[in-house]
Amino acid sequence: MKLSFILIFFAISTLSTNATKFVLIGSLGDLAKKYLWSAIEENVSKLDLDIEIFGASRNPKSDGEPALNEILSNLPEQNVPLDGLEEKVRLLLHSFPGGEDILSQSQTSFFKILDKLDVTGTNLHEKLNSLFNKVPKTSKEVKSNLDEIFTALSSSSKDLLSKSPGTFSELAAGVGQFVSKLSDASTKSSDKILSEVSVFLRNGQKHIANIADKIKGLNSRAKNFKERVKYLQLRSDTDFETFCMKLSKERLIFYLSIPPSAYTSTSELISKFCMKNGNQVSVAYEKPFGYSHNTADKLFHALNNLIGKQNIFLVDHYLGKAVTQQIFNVRKSYNEIESLLNSDHVSSIHISLLEEADCEGRAGYYDKSGVFRDMLQNHVTELLTLVTAELISDFSAAKVELLQSLTVPNRHQAIVAQYQGYGGHVGQPSSTPTFASVLLTSSLPRWSGVPFILSSGKSQHSDRKEIVVNFKDREKLVFDFSLGRVLFRGKSLLPKSFSAPKNSYTALIKNIITGNKEILPVPSSVLSSWVLWDHIINLQHNTLIHEDHKDMGVEVHGHFLLASNTDHGDLEDPGSLKFFNKALLVTNHEEHLLEHLVQDIIRVIGMKSSGPVHIALSGGSTALGVYKYLVVHKDKISWENIHIWQVDERCEKEHVNARDLQYYLVECVNIDPANVHLMPVNKDGYSGDLTEYQNEFVSFNLDQKFDYVVLGVGVDGHTASHFLEGETLSSTQDFSLVKVDNVVSPLRMTVTMELINRSDWVSILVTGPEKRDIIQSIRDGDELYPVSNVSNPHLTWFIDEILL
Repeated sequence: MKLSFILIFFAISTLSTNATKFVLIGSLGDLAKKYLWSAIEENVSKLDLDIEIFGASRNPKSDGEPALNEILSNLPEQNVPLDGLEEKVRLLLHSFPGGEDILSQSQTSFFKILDKLDVTGTNLHEKLNSLFNKVPKTSKEVKSNLDEIFTALSSSSKDLLSKSPGTFSELAAGVGQFVSKLSDASTKSSDKILSEVSVFLRNGQKHIANIADKIKGLNSRAKNFKERVKYLQLRSDTDFETFCMKLSKERLIFYLSIPPSAYTSTSELISKFCMKNGNQVSVAYEKPFGYSHNTADKLFHALNNLIGKQNIFLVDHYLGKAVTQQIFNVRKSYNEIESLLNSDHVSSIHISLLEEADCEGRAGYYDKSGVFRDMLQNHVTELLTLVTAELISDFSAAKVELLQSLTVPNRHQAIVAQYQGYGGHVGQPSSTPTFASVLLTSSLPRWSGVPFILSSGKSQHSDRKEIVVNFKDREKLVFDFSLGRVLFRGKSLLPKSFSAPKNSYTALIKNIITGNKEILPVPSSVLSSWVLWDHIINLQHNTLIHEDHKDMGVEVHGHFLLASNTDHGDLEDPGSLKFFNKALLVTNHEEHLLEHLVQDIIRVIGMKSSGPVHIALSGGSTALGVYKYLVVHKDKISWENIHIWQVDERCEKEHVNARDLQYYLVECVNIDPANVHLMPVNKDGYSGDLTEYQNEFVSFNLDQKFDYVVLGVGVDGHTASHFLEGETLSSTQDFSLVKVDNVVSPLRMTVTMELINRSDWVSILVTGPEKRDIIQSIRDGDELYPVSNVSNPHLTWFIDEILL
C-alpha cells in the first residue's frame, strides 16, 4: 500500500518559544524517503534542535499512522565506513620498495573494496574480532595461517550477506592479491612482509572496536529520533486549517516530496491556512521543475503568487553530494585554481554522469522524460554552473548570466543514442534517447572558445560520474563523484580526514533549515536552463539516434562531436554505381554520407600533384557537416596548398556563412587566414565594386575555376543563392549580387551557375527529412528548380537515404 504524507519541518525562530515542528509529504516504499528521514534525523541531532516531528497522511484511502510506523521501523541501521583502513594500507605500502607501483595497480581491487566496505552492528564486530584473534604473533605462523584467515573471511561472508552483501568474499580475494603483489615487489623477506600484514590486521581490529562504539551511539540516537516522530492527520482542508490555526509567529518549513502535479494544490492549502498569524513560511520542492520552459514558467508563476519568491527552496539532490559541495570550496579556497578557470588556460570541460544501471523497472516514467529531462537539464547543468559561473555575491544571478550565454548547439554538436533492449523495458518501440552528449560554448569573454561537453546515459559499460577540467598545459582538475575525490595535477585537494557522506540530502536539509540558497537552484536559473534545453530537445528529434552497445562515448574534434563507436575511417567503396537526375548518386545515412563526401574531396586534392587547390563551400546547415569531417580528417590534407572560397553569403551586418567557416574550420585546422577568401559584403550590399571578389579570384586562380564545389539544396529547390525569383541563373559572370523577395536576408552575393558548371568537380549534399518532397520532385523529372541548372559533367549527388 502506498502512503502520501507530508513532512513539514519548522526551524527555530526568534519569534517562537515553541518547539520546532516537522511534517513530510511523500510516497511510502520509496527508498529516497528513507534517506530523507535519515537526513532530517542527522540534522536534528547535530543542530540539537528542540523539535516535534510529524508524519502527515494526505491520502484518505491510506492507513496513515501504521504506514508511518512501518517506514520508520524500516529505516536502515547506521552504517560507518572503514575510512581508516585504506590510509593504513597506503602507509604500509610506502614502507616497501616498489610500493607506489603496487598502489596504482591495486586501485581497482583492494582499495576499491575497502572504500565500499561498511560495518553494520555489533554482531559484525564480534565476528571480525574472532577472525583477527586468529592472527598469530610470529611471522612464520602468520604465513602458515594466512590461507586459513582468508578462507574464514570468505566463509563468514555467507553469514553476513544480509548485512553487507558480497563485500567479504571480495575482501578476501583483494587481500590475497595485495599480499601476493607485495611479496613479488618487495626486497624484504616474506616473513617480514607477513609480520607487517599481521600488524595491519591487528590495527584493523582496534579500528573496528572503535567503530562498534560509534555504531552503538548512533543507533541510540536513531532510536530516540524514531520515538519523537508522531502521526498527524492532514487529509482535508479542515485538517490543514485545524493544524495551522494553532500556530503563531512560527517559522515553518514545508518539505514537499510529492509529484510536481500536486505542488500547486498543496501550496494553495499552505498559503490559505498557514501563512498568517505572523508565521514565517518556507516551502521546499524537489525536482523536476516542469517538463519544459512553458510548464516551469506556469509552475513558478503560481508558486510565487502563493508562497512568495523569497520563500521557495528548490531541491536537486545532486547538489547535496559531498564532492559537489567541494566545488565551491575549491574555487573559494584555492586562488591559483580559480585564476586558471578561464579561456586562457582551459582547453575543455567535460561533465559526465554515466550509469551502468538500465531503466528496467522504471522505464514507464523514464520514457516520458528521456536523458535530457531526467539528467541533463537539471543535474548536469547545475554542475556546469557551479564550475563556470562567476563567484559573485549574488551567485544565482551569475548562474543565470552563464546559462543565457550558452549557444544552442547545431546537429553536429549533439549525439543521442538508445541502449539495446530499452524498447523491451518500455514494452513497446520507443525513440526516447537514453544517452546524449552535447557540446556547448559560452559567449562570455571568460569562456570564449572553450567547449563544454555534457554527457549522460543509462546502461553504460560502467559508472563514471565526474567533472574534468582540461588545461592547455595538459594538467587536469577532476571532481570524481564515483570515487569521492577531488584531484588537481594528480594530487588530492581533500583533507585526509575527508569522508564522503552517502546521504546527499543531509547537506540540502541543512541548507533549507539554515535558509542558505547559495548553490541551490532558483526559479530564474531553472527557467534559463529550460530555454536552452527546449531548443536542444527539439534539435535531437532531427538528430541521428545511434544504437548504443554500452560503450558509447564521444570524440571532440574542434567544435564538433562524433560517436566514438562510429567508423570514421576510409570509406572508399560507396556501393554499386547509382544515378540521380542523370548524375552519379551516393546514398547512405547522414554520418557515412558526409564521410563519403569528404573522402571525395580528399581524393580530388590528391589528384593535384602540385600547386594550389581551390575549394568552394556552400553555407548554411550543409556546410557544418562538411566542416566536421574535414576536421576529423585534417591530418590527411596539406592545408598550406588549400584555398577556401565561399559559394554565397548574406548581405547583413553579421556574415553568417563566414562566421561559421571561421569558427568551425579555420580555428580547428589552423589554415592560413590568407587562404580563406570571404565575400566582401555588408548589410548594405557589398564593399566596393562587385569586381573586387572577381579580381581576388583571378589573382589566386589563373584557371578561373574551382577544383571542387560543395552545394546544398533548400526546401524550395534553391542552391547557393539561386532562387526561382532571382535573375542569376543566366548570368555569364562568375559572381553576382542578387536580391530575392520573400526570403530571409533578401540581398545576397553568390557564385553563378556559369562558374559552378565549369569547375572540375561538383557535389550536391542533401540531408534532412524536410527535403523529401523536393528530392521526389526532381527524381520525377521536374526541372523547374534552380538546382536542376547544375549540369557539371563531374557532378555527384550525395543524398540521405531517408529521402529516397
